[in-house]
Amino acid sequence: MTTMKNSIHDNANGLDYTLVNDHYLPNLTAAAPAEQHPTGRWGRLHKMYLKEQHPIRYNQLLLSGELGGYLAKLDKQVEEQLALTVRQMRDSAVG
Repeated sequence: MTTMKNSIHDNANGLDYTLVNDHYLPNLTAAAPAEQHPTGRWGRLHKMYLKEQHPIRYNQLLLSGELGGYLAKLDKQVEEQLALTVRQMRDSAVG
């Protein structure tokens, strides 16, 4: 009986593998986000939308570590657009 190594490295793709039971699984980690971004209501809603309607895009953003920044930027844009719309409605009602 041959004993299997606990970990191996594949030069073809550059990945390391660890032995789990009888199978080698790749050592994968998600990229850590550079900084934490606050996400408001619109960012949370868009995150749910991405998860349900565009799971591949959601996973790409999540695994690349860009999801927090993307949602924070979107949330800021929506807040600015909402403030502009409210201001325009107020000005049109007054004038």
